[in-house]
Amino acid sequence: MTRVLVTGGCGFIGSNFIRWLLQSDPQINVVNFDALTYAGNLANLEDVATHPRYRFVKGDITDRDAVNSAISNVDSIINFAAESHVDRSILDSGPFIR
Repeated sequence: MTRVLVTGGCGFIGSNFIRWLLQSDPQINVVNFDALTYAGNLANLEDVATHPRYRFVKGDITDRDAVNSAISNVDSIINFAAESHVDRSILDSGPFIR
């Protein structure tokens, strides 16, 4: 079995990618690592929440300890975690730089 960590997996693109991974390859286990900010929503993956090859971990990619814990026994990492709403960057650029 191959273990893939997907960061930002509760966003639109990440959740569709996770669903595709689970459907396309029965040898892949997915760990979804998401901070659940405004862009992430657990409801995006309700249909796979109890899938035996899927696991959700709430965490922020800027938290070194949380990332180190999540990547144990992971073969690859695919990053979709991002602050992406332009209007929000105008109001507060800090999270986009971080």
